[in-house]
Amino acid sequence: MELLERGAHAGPLMLLLSVMLPAFFAPLSHASPFIFSEWNTLKPRHLPLLKSALEFQTSNEKQSDLWSPLADQGWIAYIESRNGPSLLEKSEGYLQVFLDGGLNQQRMGICDAVAVAKILNATLVIPHFEVNPVWQDSSSFMDIFDVDHFINVLKDDISIVKELPDEFSWSTREYYATAIRATRIKTAPVHASANWYLENALPVLRSHGIAAISPFSHRLKFDNLPVDIQHLRCKVNFRALAFVPHIRELGDAIVRRLQYPSWKTLPSNGNLRETTDLIDMQKARKFVVLHLRFDKDMAAHSACDFGGGKAEKLALAKYRQVIWQGRVLNSQFTDEELRSQGRCPLTPEEIGLLLRALGFDNSTSLYLASHKVYGGEARISTLRKLFPLMEDKKSLASSAERAQIKGKASLLAAVDYYVSMHSDIFISASPGNMHNTLVGHRTYKNMKTIRPSMALLGQLFLNKTIGWPDFQLAVVEGHENRQGQLRLRKLRQSIYTYPAPDCMCQ
Repeated sequence: MELLERGAHAGPLMLLLSVMLPAFFAPLSHASPFIFSEWNTLKPRHLPLLKSALEFQTSNEKQSDLWSPLADQGWIAYIESRNGPSLLEKSEGYLQVFLDGGLNQQRMGICDAVAVAKILNATLVIPHFEVNPVWQDSSSFMDIFDVDHFINVLKDDISIVKELPDEFSWSTREYYATAIRATRIKTAPVHASANWYLENALPVLRSHGIAAISPFSHRLKFDNLPVDIQHLRCKVNFRALAFVPHIRELGDAIVRRLQYPSWKTLPSNGNLRETTDLIDMQKARKFVVLHLRFDKDMAAHSACDFGGGKAEKLALAKYRQVIWQGRVLNSQFTDEELRSQGRCPLTPEEIGLLLRALGFDNSTSLYLASHKVYGGEARISTLRKLFPLMEDKKSLASSAERAQIKGKASLLAAVDYYVSMHSDIFISASPGNMHNTLVGHRTYKNMKTIRPSMALLGQLFLNKTIGWPDFQLAVVEGHENRQGQLRLRKLRQSIYTYPAPDCMCQ
């Protein structure tokens, strides 16, 4: 109780200081290192395990098992039926949706938007992407996805337009932000049913010829929908959503340079059209993609202790206070409680130890898929010691090649997504939308994907006396069935994470 009272008094004080001393609290995404020392060199938190891991080498037999592809699990991608409902000639009107979140939340929103348009027999306007509040990215649908491919793949399912006709040009984001409008639907519940849209959105369409749904993220349920609607969501996710050409070209270049290290020497003119004459004579090197989401937003919201000392604790507490006014559920638990429950994201050091325990050694080619790592290079240095062949976008592509994606979080994430879908193995350091969508997509393609057991790892890392042999044995046994084995979707689970049986058949 005393702690809560102190927190209650601290909250208004922090807010008052943020007003009186704004420079002290900005920028929120990475507070000044001169004030909080957030970027100082960090000592390894699991030094005995780290020392053993650095000395550990995997046998050739174990290496072969690690890299072997998944066996056929008896499921294949759903083959589209020609007997599904055809596209009706007369549309009920135009459907607009406004999507927030990052790339992968927007991806799921697009799939749901197509499904709702089908339910309503509406013409879908290419979805509007809200500016991401964390990364301040204003990238549009057409900046990320190949819009012509999208429309062409779905041409027999729904009608899609790139923009509204002149008679509806008034229906904009700004128009709905200034007043209550009859054409806006803002009460769509999370995981709404098909009937909800027929009862609440269809009348708006018929009365006004247009309906704008905002917010829309997660606004369509996963259960009790017609089979053809579920199949359509799968078709959008796995066939219609292709990245724009420059994303695919950069992604292909990065994949080639990972597979053939001799290509790492970049052409001086930044040209991606490289010769393949010598490549065919070499054996492609296998590589792992590690999605390391360890940004300040996640670190602060987890309320976990990451070993940065008092300065880091103060910085993260300040961030929680300003962004969420201190209302973070995990804050009521101790670090030990959070870790034992698997509620703390793995640090770069911890994900590195996990990979080493699974058998990946210092000869492993590792691609780091991440935007901004909280703590910068100081936080990543231990992971780099464990995997000296670790690469990322900056090390594999020139500044000229990265010019079109520089400073754009969604485009950077799109490149990482593309490379991840071409890797031999994918692993994510923490659950999230990127993890979930890639797990689903790679399941659909029957590709090896390692899902860390967060609760097991949290308990192992809390044990400060555990030796390397016991740690490694526990990790290997705990992840035997977490390497891409197909899991059927259960009630209320996402079709985008668990594509079977809706998107696949035996």
